[in-house]
Amino acid sequence: MDSYEDSDTVAEHLDRTDSAQQAVIWREATTDYHGALVRLATMRAAGKQYLLFGYVELFPRDIPVPESFSAGEKSWRVPNSGGGVTLAVSAVQMSVVGALDWYEKAARGRVTIPGTTPPIELVAPFLGVEPSLGRFSVGEDVPFAAQWHGGPRVHRLVPMEPPAEAVQSLGSSTAAREWLAANVGFDPFDYEEWLASLSLLAPDPLLTRVSHFNLERKPDGSERVVFQAHRRRYEHYPDVEADALNLVLLQRRPSGWTEVLPASFDPDGFVIKDYPEPVRETGYAISCPVRGLLRMVLPTSFFRQISIGIGVVDAVLDVEVPSGGRRKPAARYQANRVTDTGRVHVGEALPLSGAIRIVELQEARKDRVKRQTAPQRLFSSYENDKDELSGDDLARMRGEAEAYVANLVAVAQRRVIFVDPDFGVREFQNYALRVMRDGVAVKILTGAPNMRKARPSDDVIDASAEDQTAPSASPGVLLLHQLQQVKGKLGSGAPEVFVMPGSRKPIFHDRFLVIDDVVWASGPSFNELGERIGLISRVHEPRNVIAAVERALDRAKPLAYWVAENNLGEPNGGR
Repeated sequence: MDSYEDSDTVAEHLDRTDSAQQAVIWREATTDYHGALVRLATMRAAGKQYLLFGYVELFPRDIPVPESFSAGEKSWRVPNSGGGVTLAVSAVQMSVVGALDWYEKAARGRVTIPGTTPPIELVAPFLGVEPSLGRFSVGEDVPFAAQWHGGPRVHRLVPMEPPAEAVQSLGSSTAAREWLAANVGFDPFDYEEWLASLSLLAPDPLLTRVSHFNLERKPDGSERVVFQAHRRRYEHYPDVEADALNLVLLQRRPSGWTEVLPASFDPDGFVIKDYPEPVRETGYAISCPVRGLLRMVLPTSFFRQISIGIGVVDAVLDVEVPSGGRRKPAARYQANRVTDTGRVHVGEALPLSGAIRIVELQEARKDRVKRQTAPQRLFSSYENDKDELSGDDLARMRGEAEAYVANLVAVAQRRVIFVDPDFGVREFQNYALRVMRDGVAVKILTGAPNMRKARPSDDVIDASAEDQTAPSASPGVLLLHQLQQVKGKLGSGAPEVFVMPGSRKPIFHDRFLVIDDVVWASGPSFNELGERIGLISRVHEPRNVIAAVERALDRAKPLAYWVAENNLGEPNGGR
């Protein structure tokens, strides 16, 4: 059992260790690097400057430090923000000592725009330190890192609370996100862990890169793998420390990890490793006795064979398309018919083995799970004719479909947008009021033909008896009446209804549901979900859809304005 004297000795040792670490918090940084850039993306709104993203980039002595620069001569105005929201991206050249001092102040809660007099303070979340100051992490993907960084060492200041509401609202602007992606190198709103964060990038100061390749495969199946370290070249390069680099070889097979082997580079920077069988995945870690871990590359596979398919055009069809009216003129085109003539294989495939069979079975399982968990839902699938279904069956199918969509809407955090040319009163009541969180913006894009046509019976299911006896009221008037009632209860939190462009044929054919930054495409209209077989599925590339929806909203007319413009009268015939 440990004595009290032992405990006291340990405590004294820890105190000395902590003091020593504080004295060399960023050890070797001022000799490894000769300059820095502080890169920032900021937003100005309502008289405040907000941090969107930023990092300190340290430059090894063989890489020149760029001059300070900014994206444009003045801040960029975010469209449709009333001119009150602007974005700026800048990079300020600083000394290594100055940049690290700025970074440490940010870690203590004071984030400023460097190079301004007096310093402009940014609104930023409380930032947590990861790892502790003076240490780095390697091996994780850094979405904004440049290729020359070569998988840099990273220290991070992580937002410990959600970004300010103004920052979160900016995420709803496709134009702003595209501008950020073009000027920052990535979209911070796609990476919650980087949004409103700061970080310190310290590229490997000793090596520019490490080559890792399969040199040869022998007839008996054994293989030779090469690791080559490429040193930086600059005056007073620390050769002694580079000679002392430690390499750890990693090998992972389909059955699990098989090797973690320490090794050393020879004087020419090579490590050559012979394996008794075909290598599945290899990686490495490199550490310096002075600087710690410099690089970590998890095991990956080599390309062994590439297959190329070859096809020959052996027939050309000349096709004439008849006219479909004034808007659909006749057309003519040629279609090629291609016959496959085989495949060309470059490289040598591995013979079937236990390892390859495990991979085949793993891929089969992944494919099955992917199909089973696909983000989609098929509504109203039944074996018999629809006419043979009972009223209870139809009600159940409709209820299941409506509940599915209602649950999607309920979890929205920022916005909900329905895009449906046939969206009416019943859908407004059934879906638009389902949001649970206060402050979620709900918008509806419906179509002009549906708003002016004779009122369908479904549109008056929830209407009063007095409303149902007003046959002259169009769906647009009825929906406006319902919207006014909801506004009386919810005020500014009530949904907004817009009539999309296109008086005869709305510009949208498909139906969409936007939940925050996720888009669902619905085959059926929301007014008949569950009545016939139909599919709703999650869109894999939502940005283009959201951009199209936002453009349509910019051109759309608020329902009240559209009703007045078309002289459709007032709700309940003006009563």
